[in-house]
Parts: sequence; C-alpha cells; structure tokens
Amino acid sequence: MSDEPDYIKALKRTQERQKAPGAAKAAPAASSRTSTPAEREAIRWAQEVGGKDVRTAPSLSGAKVAILVQKIAPVGNPPATVEGLPSREALEERIRTAQGAGENVLGCFELTTGRPLTAELADGKVTFSAGKPREIMKAQSPERMIRMATKQAEVLAKTRKLDDRNQGGGGRGRR
Repeated sequence: MSDEPDYIKALKRTQERQKAPGAAKAAPAASSRTSTPAEREAIRWAQEVGGKDVRTAPSLSGAKVAILVQKIAPVGNPPATVEGLPSREALEERIRTAQGAGENVLGCFELTTGRPLTAELADGKVTFSAGKPREIMKAQSPERMIRMATKQAEVLAKTRKLDDRNQGGGGRGRR
C-alpha cells in the first residue's frame, strides 16, 4: 500500500485511461455521427409542436420512435425535450411515467414511418393513432448537388447585371 491520498490515485487512473488508444478513438466517433433524414424530420416536427426552443436528447440517435415532453413548472415555460425510444412498448411505458413525473407529453413521432402519433391514455392503457405521414427529405448524391450548383451558377451568370460584375476594381470600391 502506498501513502498517496485517494484523490491522487484516482487522478493517476484517469490519466492512464486517457492515454489508452481505445478510449481516445471512441469519444470522437460518437460525437461526429451525423443524423439520419428521419431524425432530422423528427427534430423539425418537434420544433413545430414545441416551439423553436427544443432540446434534443442523445437517445434520439438510432431510435424507432420519439416523444416530446416538457416539464411542468410553476413559473416560466421550460424548454421541451425530444427523446428517442427503441420501440412502441417503451414509448407506452414512457408516457405512463411522464404522467407521474410531472411532465407534459406534447406529442409522439414514429421515425420508421415518418408519422406523428397521437397517444391516448385510458384506464392505464395507451393507444396510438397515426397521423398523416410527413415527407422526409432524402439525402442527395454529391454528383447531383454539383450538377444543381453548376446550373444555378450558369443562370446567375446569364442574369447578372453588368453593374454587379467586378470591373477590375481589385475588390475595392471605386474612388
């Protein structure tokens, strides 16, 4: 046994973990993950329902369904949070617990079909009715994006006024 205090031992353990090659690579991979079109549509839906001040929980990544909840506060209007859940059964349980936890359920969204869900709680049983499917924007290929940008540049070059073009001023205004 060494005579070092516990906090120094803990500090050394933390430094050793940070030096490990596996730990250094795991952290950036999780933060650099991009969201899918369905997740972006769920966030858009949440902002339409809950206002622009909506927080996104990390659990939305890879989820099948989402729930938009807002804490019930005596003063002020707290921001709503959109959370992801793995299944409808988990969504049912989350709705039940929200009722007892002082949270207001603003809505539900199914990411697999792109439909908002209306949840009704009656006699401890949750039933869902699906709404109209939302159009989920599909990702464009880079080639298509380049073609679109080239067409837009051609149109702008043809329609640009003579005064808008740079007439050898070197980036500065005429004097």
